[in-house]
Amino acid sequence: MPRPPMHSPLIAIHLQVNGHSYSESVLPGSSLLSLLRELGWVGVHRACESGDCGACTVLLEGEAIHSCLYPAARLQGQRITTIEGLAKDGEWDPMQARFLAGQGFQCGFCTPGLILSARQLCREGIPSEAQLRDQLRGNLCRCTGYQAILESIQGIPAELPESDLESVGRNIPKQDGPEIVSGQPAYTGDFTPAGLLHLRVLRSPHAHARIRGLDTTSAQALPGVVAVLTHQDSPRQIYSTAGHAEPVPDPLDRFVLDKKVRFVGDVVAAVVAESVAIAEQACELIRVDYEVLPHVLDPLSAMQPGSPILHDEPEARQIYDASRNLAGYVHLQKGDPEQGFAEADLILENTYQLPAVQHAHLEPHVSTSWLAADGSLVVRSSTQVPFHCQRVLSEVFRIPRDRIRVIKGKIGGGFGNKQEILTEPLCALATLKTGRPVQWELTRSEEFTATNSRHAMQIRIKTGVKADGSLVAQEITAYGNAGAYGNHSQTVVFLAGYVPLGLYRCPHKRFEGFAVYTNSMPAGAFRGYGATQGTFAMESQMDEIAHKLGLDPIALRLKNVIRPGDALALGYRDQQQADLKDSHFNLIGSYGLQECFQKIQAAFATPLPPPQGSRRYGRGIAVSMQGSGLSKIHVAGLKLTLLPSGRILMRSGAVDVGTGSDTTLRQIVAQVLGIPLHQIDLIAADTGQTPFDAGSYASATLFISGQASRRAAEALREKLIQAAALRLQTDPERVQFAHGIFSSSQGSLTLAELAEQAADPIEVELHHAADESSLTFAVAGVEVAVDMETGQIELLNSVQAIDLGTAINPRICHGQVTGGTAMGIGYALSEELIQDEQGQILNPGFRYYRIPTAKDVPPMRVHLIQQPDPYGPFGAKGVGEITTNCTAPAIANAVFQATGIRFRQLPLTPERVWTALQLQQGNWVDTPHA
Repeated sequence: MPRPPMHSPLIAIHLQVNGHSYSESVLPGSSLLSLLRELGWVGVHRACESGDCGACTVLLEGEAIHSCLYPAARLQGQRITTIEGLAKDGEWDPMQARFLAGQGFQCGFCTPGLILSARQLCREGIPSEAQLRDQLRGNLCRCTGYQAILESIQGIPAELPESDLESVGRNIPKQDGPEIVSGQPAYTGDFTPAGLLHLRVLRSPHAHARIRGLDTTSAQALPGVVAVLTHQDSPRQIYSTAGHAEPVPDPLDRFVLDKKVRFVGDVVAAVVAESVAIAEQACELIRVDYEVLPHVLDPLSAMQPGSPILHDEPEARQIYDASRNLAGYVHLQKGDPEQGFAEADLILENTYQLPAVQHAHLEPHVSTSWLAADGSLVVRSSTQVPFHCQRVLSEVFRIPRDRIRVIKGKIGGGFGNKQEILTEPLCALATLKTGRPVQWELTRSEEFTATNSRHAMQIRIKTGVKADGSLVAQEITAYGNAGAYGNHSQTVVFLAGYVPLGLYRCPHKRFEGFAVYTNSMPAGAFRGYGATQGTFAMESQMDEIAHKLGLDPIALRLKNVIRPGDALALGYRDQQQADLKDSHFNLIGSYGLQECFQKIQAAFATPLPPPQGSRRYGRGIAVSMQGSGLSKIHVAGLKLTLLPSGRILMRSGAVDVGTGSDTTLRQIVAQVLGIPLHQIDLIAADTGQTPFDAGSYASATLFISGQASRRAAEALREKLIQAAALRLQTDPERVQFAHGIFSSSQGSLTLAELAEQAADPIEVELHHAADESSLTFAVAGVEVAVDMETGQIELLNSVQAIDLGTAINPRICHGQVTGGTAMGIGYALSEELIQDEQGQILNPGFRYYRIPTAKDVPPMRVHLIQQPDPYGPFGAKGVGEITTNCTAPAIANAVFQATGIRFRQLPLTPERVWTALQLQQGNWVDTPHA
């Protein structure tokens, strides 16, 4: 909606919201969404502002509308109901109750809109599942894969097996469920300190340029503008936005504000103003004198002599070779690949092209900063890494860490993009300059053009194999497009080779990986973290080998896949990289991979349907592995305290990104202490109140923070028993502790009584780092129908089996699998960031960048293969990332079975498939498909 001039006359309106009457004055063009949030109804969420996602849905006179599109000026007495107004007299609305019963949410950012939409759809009865999938296309969810949402609406929550333990292995509801379904303030943008200023930035229209001059006079003169910030106001301190633990492995190549821009959308200057509208208008008044430089968008071209050099700043550090635009380089080897290829009966070599894709979390990046009463800096942010953020702010502004507090607000999805420290430094700079609270919330267009993407990659695989299917040589070369800044690129490229090569037994292996700077939007961390790209290439390659040798695809994989006792040994070219490898040690703990394959085989035991008209059918599989956290590096802290009330206060630095870890970590503590979960209070992810935790990434939270929780609970239990024994005048060995009661032959004591009698607080604090990282395995199978006339692919069935050790909370694990599968479906079929020759992204919004809707996702069957792992808490392993890896190659392999065409480039859009079909049929001769 266009922004009106600031001098536009205000329009008087009247409205009722959830029974409350308001008389307001609004600017022409302002939306109902903005008005409702200004009035405090923050359960209405801002996600797209284009009517494409449904997060802002409200009821207007009983009809569901997208409030981001509805002009506030139209309101003259209408009644509006938001999520906050559904519950009556302390009773949940029936649809709220259904979502609670079915746990139809994860991060919860989409949930208010979904509940209101579903409530209207079900006014005259519950539609069929097919009708629901079609009618919910206007409500996007990036977390759940829609399955739990559909089951909740229909009132048929999935029946999942539970353990016989009191807490661990039970389907305990997510503890933030009531908060989510009622729209209570929780997300970072829901909190607005008094005197809040708003920040907006001017972004570069050029892919590569130096800033020769800036004229901010007109912007500073605009009424309501408090400050205009340029590189002259920013400390010249280099850092990386990648949220990694020390020692930071990433290139240090970023400034808060710089005098050079390196991609279309890079920050030029910032305006701090009394309102968002004023800040945006002021940005348009800034005049910039650019020296436009040559730019390069292709990684292979960027490596060549004579290409524009992106990072020539003298302060940059830890760049592998800036003169060749190499942000990072990896070389791994085992054995002698040349010897292996000489011994092979078949050599297959292919190149695979993987696109840049966006995380598309519905909650945008948002940070709010202010100065506490003692002058210390406070930042509330939607971040996966609050402690790393605290460190970066300390280094950039040279403020002691104990004078900076970072609070993680509730996160509306992250998937790795919020492992980047993007909005916090500039927001903090604005507060330090103005002395006032400042909030910076990115727009949806900025999310698509100025944050990060999954790395686009070109991966070349050469495989040597014996006639019986035994692998004898594997060689992978990967070129990852780092974009304008290095971020996570070297470690992402590392996993693109390490995971697929490590998955299969082979005496001779080599990997060479290049992370290359280009003048594109930066690439960063994204669920799967390089393993997703590498898995697509390897699993497509393995499927083709099976076809050429006439072998069953599952049998070929079972013949070669690693087994217990195998070492994941890939040699490094120098000691520095050898040290890196040792610190990320993976091993096989529990091993349920063969059972995973059995589940997929059983699911597709029936014959394929015969061709029907223009439709052809196919099935495909893929397998992957992923480590559980970063051993020896990822540290998690926990503090447990017995409160005077007898309750337990749990302070954890771990970050719940919607995955339910705030619930599962409490389940672990509750199990050890033998108390109900609701007796545990939680303070999480606040650098001022909780112990250090590296954050939510690398599938580490359950495996490492969970083990910290278990160890701390065991230590507290021992302390409690010792204290109770002292009060009961007996030996600790004679005290039984269960259900919150200590008992012995001398009498009994409750937790509350023990707390009352304790002279000092009874508490435990510890930190945990794993010595090893257990591997989680997954196998996926899909069935597709391909329309040979249109190229349209329809997913008919999806089955995934996950070897996850112990499922601490089966329902939460199930949701992780369905959500990851849906993300893999988008990667396979529709998602791709498209840029023109000037580096401008052409599809920066949900209308043109298509993530899966409920209609695009098939029914999913999930098998949780539970074999307790010897290294994880109660036998659990990581499950958050691996669920994305297998889906795209399984779909591509199924499409081959249906069409006879190998697709080595994603996504498999109808246009790409149709073009390949025309080539196959001899209708075209000059348009490639792969």
